[in-house]
Amino acid sequence: MVRGREQAVLRAAGRAGGWLGAFAAGSLVATLYTLFLAWVLVTLWAHGHRDLMAFLMVCGGVALPVGAPFLAAVYLHERDRETACFAVGISTGVLVLSAFAGVMALGCQDSDQQALHDRGVATTGVVTGQWRSDGPDGATSGIDVRLPDGTTHRLPGEQSPVGAPVVVTVDPRGDVDTRLGPPPGAPDGVGLKLAAAGVALGCMAASASCAGLVAADLRHRRRRRTGRPGEVTALVKN
Repeated sequence: MVRGREQAVLRAAGRAGGWLGAFAAGSLVATLYTLFLAWVLVTLWAHGHRDLMAFLMVCGGVALPVGAPFLAAVYLHERDRETACFAVGISTGVLVLSAFAGVMALGCQDSDQQALHDRGVATTGVVTGQWRSDGPDGATSGIDVRLPDGTTHRLPGEQSPVGAPVVVTVDPRGDVDTRLGPPPGAPDGVGLKLAAAGVALGCMAASASCAGLVAADLRHRRRRRTGRPGEVTALVKN
């Protein structure tokens, strides 16, 4: 009786360990893959390769971030878990894609701010005109500024009278657009970290949905390979 209980406890501990191993491995690989993809795209943006970044986004940059939820949904589908397949695929896919979009937007924004903080040069220009534009996101206004080198830049921001001097920050490399005001401080990165945490959460959810089945498959294959008798895990259809 006691030995039977010990064996049951050991089996339960083995299943729990297998689940945790599959969950941890799946979460880590999926999160690293998704964030590495975002890092590559943001790095291209930071080095001024905007056209190449846009090309990669068009050619698969939207689909690739949801690789982990897609693979999880396919795996569940192959195990005849249709309800879980759609629930996991849609929910985790939307979460990961939204968080990935946040990482991209905030990463590019922080990259530009860091570049102007590191190498931006404050220059005094002269206001040559004012402008206002109405769009889907609301009205935008700003000024046209002529710099000492003779170039004119249309900059969004607070409007100043024509002829007034204004301070703008210029990127000597030309990778970041000229902005009104002195060089900014370094970005705090809080929003970027929260978006990255959202990516990790979505990948963990996708991994958790498959961890039990993966662990069961591995146990079954181990028994078949070693020839040890054991209970074959049944996959119950929804």
